[in-house]
Amino acid sequence: MAEPQWRFRKMTRAEMNQDPMQREFFEGEAINTRLVRESIQNSLDAAIARTTDANVPVRVRFSLAGIHKPLQTHIATKYFRGIAAHLNALPELDDAIGVLAARNNLAQKGVPFIVVEDAGTVGLEGDWEQDKDSESQPADNNHFYWFFRNVGRSGKGDADNGSWGLGKWVFPDASHASAYIAVTRRHSDDETLLMGQSVLKQHAIDGQHYAPYGYFATFAADGFQLPLIHSNREHTAITDGCIQDFGLQYRGEPGLSVIIPFPRIDGEEMRIETSKMLAAVVHNYFYPIISRRLEVTLDEGDGSPPIEITADTIQDALDEANLEESGERSPEAYRSLFRMTRQCLQLPKREYIDVHIRDIANMGDEGRLNIANLRRKYNAYELLAFRVSTDVQRKNGAREKSEFRLYVQRDDSLTEGHDYYVRGTLSISDMNFLGQIRARTLLVVDDNEPLAAMLRDSEPPAHTSWRPQTPRVTEHWIAAPRRIANVRRAPLTLLRALNTPADSIQKDAFADIFSYNPPPSQSNTRGGRSRNGGALPPIPQTPRTFEVHDTQAGAGFLVRLASAVADPPECARLQVAYDAPRGNPLARYQPTDFRLRGNGALSVNIEGGSIDTDRETKGNEMYFYIHDPKRFGIAVQGFDRNRDVYVRVEPIAATEADDGSA
Repeated sequence: MAEPQWRFRKMTRAEMNQDPMQREFFEGEAINTRLVRESIQNSLDAAIARTTDANVPVRVRFSLAGIHKPLQTHIATKYFRGIAAHLNALPELDDAIGVLAARNNLAQKGVPFIVVEDAGTVGLEGDWEQDKDSESQPADNNHFYWFFRNVGRSGKGDADNGSWGLGKWVFPDASHASAYIAVTRRHSDDETLLMGQSVLKQHAIDGQHYAPYGYFATFAADGFQLPLIHSNREHTAITDGCIQDFGLQYRGEPGLSVIIPFPRIDGEEMRIETSKMLAAVVHNYFYPIISRRLEVTLDEGDGSPPIEITADTIQDALDEANLEESGERSPEAYRSLFRMTRQCLQLPKREYIDVHIRDIANMGDEGRLNIANLRRKYNAYELLAFRVSTDVQRKNGAREKSEFRLYVQRDDSLTEGHDYYVRGTLSISDMNFLGQIRARTLLVVDDNEPLAAMLRDSEPPAHTSWRPQTPRVTEHWIAAPRRIANVRRAPLTLLRALNTPADSIQKDAFADIFSYNPPPSQSNTRGGRSRNGGALPPIPQTPRTFEVHDTQAGAGFLVRLASAVADPPECARLQVAYDAPRGNPLARYQPTDFRLRGNGALSVNIEGGSIDTDRETKGNEMYFYIHDPKRFGIAVQGFDRNRDVYVRVEPIAATEADDGSA
């Protein structure tokens, strides 16, 4: 038998020279967070419970035992045969890969490692010899092909958490040698496979140019990478040995184990450690843990007992986590969130208030909701549970009904609102809209809802926010941006209505920012005579949607809805420029004049609405949504007092706002 080894493909001179760029998509997250988020996300997407009737939770284990007891060099050699020359060819690499440290550790200190493994999943199913997309091999049953032979492409379906095909990058990302070895036992055929991958940069050895991607495998005559197969007698010993050498605990059942050699354990910012991983588990996966769909074990491997994070132990685990002292990610905030989540999961259907998303956007005492009763319950600190219906539509598809659940509870002990968002089993962690409203909210979209598929398309590769104007949204969905904006702002819109009694709406909400004199009323006639002395006919008047008022300070303006508007728009565009003696002032705008957003921007305040921060705009324009027409107003201040300001405000039709084509 040919010994398995690491091999990188030789490049020809006709190929494009390009290094992997996956790291850039995850730079905003700490290494502990992205390792936990992406690895558990992949495990939940492969859950046996999703394809069978078995009510089996996914179990994920992170073991750092190999840091405290590295694999001895003479044992490790067989797993790293052939890689040293390629690591040695990249001495210019910085600490992002750290190949020199990896090579020295291998030669002198053995191989430190960490293990990430799961059970209760199907493993890497599918044809391990497949080399291209195939209609006969559906993506949801061919995990091996998508895991090892694709980058930036995903075979995941609508109900999955991931979708970019970049999440597996976190495994080489966690390694100084940018490498990992995977051992999988498959649910369908009970076969065990072993193969490794390294993601370096393009490099040269003795004048030969090599591609960035290398494999630890056996190889066909044409160089195609093939995994080691446990049922093949020639491979049995090394696969069994790998399970034993690296202390894999779950491979007696279906699932996947990933061995990460030379883990990042140096430097405060990049250090992989259990307390930070525990914090990431709690924040990103509290919902599937409390709902008993996920169990996580963190094993430091230094003789201390492993930390078990289950529905019954998650609260106790907070004592071991590296958490913030206050705010939304503090121990006390999580305890309150856990209590609320358990209460939400136990609520009977009759306790839910069924509403359409329009009902939230247009709440009022005369609406279909009994807002006065809701305010009474809210002010009594009761948990309010809403089942919110909406609809979505794919391009070239029929309109589909969908829904999400929204839970709201007042909490005067907070100094600012705590809002949590869950799609499927994954927390969407970088969205905070409540400001200083003292309440806690939880918004949940089940993974089988059509809305979940649309929201997933709006997320960046790290799946940390919902962005209405992403290309994948506008490419695949009709009327999506406004729906996404309404969904993510539903907690804020609802709370503003609950916190603002109808008899105390502040029509002068901006008085402490700007004062202004309303313009005199205008006559509906020309006020003159015709050439033959007869009276001129009245000028037909088009009702105005917005009114623009100068501030007494003279350096800004205030935009309100005109009092006669019967049907206020949901979305509008504001454009501003310094006036010009000739031509269109907007065409003469220069970025050096001023900016409405970004660094050095003017002061912009909004009441009763929200600014669309995701839409790409010029420096002198912005799009905004109107949530409460009675309170709505935008105040802009900071213009040059010596120049006149030209302002245009125009409603955006629903289809125009949805498609982002304004």
